[in-house]
Amino acid sequence: MIPNEIFLIGGGNSISNGISLGLKEKIKNKFVIALNFAFYDFEHTFMTFVDSDFYLGKLEEKQPLNKEHANAIKNLPLVIGHDNNEVLKYKYPNTILLKNSYTYTRDILKKGCFRSILCGCWAISLAMWLIDFKGTLFLIGYDFTRRTPEQIKNKEKAKTHYYDKKHRGQGFTYYYETHKPESFFQPFLQEKEIKIYNVSPNSNIPCFEKIDYPTFFNKLTDVKHDQNQLRTEIKGKLHAL
Repeated sequence: MIPNEIFLIGGGNSISNGISLGLKEKIKNKFVIALNFAFYDFEHTFMTFVDSDFYLGKLEEKQPLNKEHANAIKNLPLVIGHDNNEVLKYKYPNTILLKNSYTYTRDILKKGCFRSILCGCWAISLAMWLIDFKGTLFLIGYDFTRRTPEQIKNKEKAKTHYYDKKHRGQGFTYYYETHKPESFFQPFLQEKEIKIYNVSPNSNIPCFEKIDYPTFFNKLTDVKHDQNQLRTEIKGKLHAL
């Protein structure tokens, strides 16, 4: 049976604080979904993505394909992502692809997994479906980073990610500064049997209850999961065995 508690690991800089407090060890052998580059740093149940360039290793504009990155993804135990036409051409054996939807729907297999334009939304939609819309999600690194007025005045970049891997999203905050997070995350609030915690008191996403890392750690149980068995159950639910 798929556990009804999931930990979603994004890329926000707030994760740095969690790592310093022992986050990696505390969520080891839990049901963990790693978004994009988080798979490098956290043991996880599966990695998820929506960006075809990330999947294929096209990390920086006008730079050659990062074969080391592409091979790292090929060697993961399970990947679930968006069935972009480019990805379909080069799909790796470890990968399950789902349709994409720009409007929220529960029927992710037929109508698509809701992403708006964010992998963070895609991951929430997928996670809720996997636990039949009943349970608890912990969002980690969901910062929706914006620059401070002083940084904008001085034309400075903000620290957007907890890691320093080079890709075009590093330091890029303009999109978050010109869009309201509610327009992306509000649809999830209609699910009344899902509790979502945002483990970042300073996150710019106001839709979910915010908690700090000590509070988060106090909510953790000692329950661990066999990751291979869990992956088999997830594949079965996605009709991908």
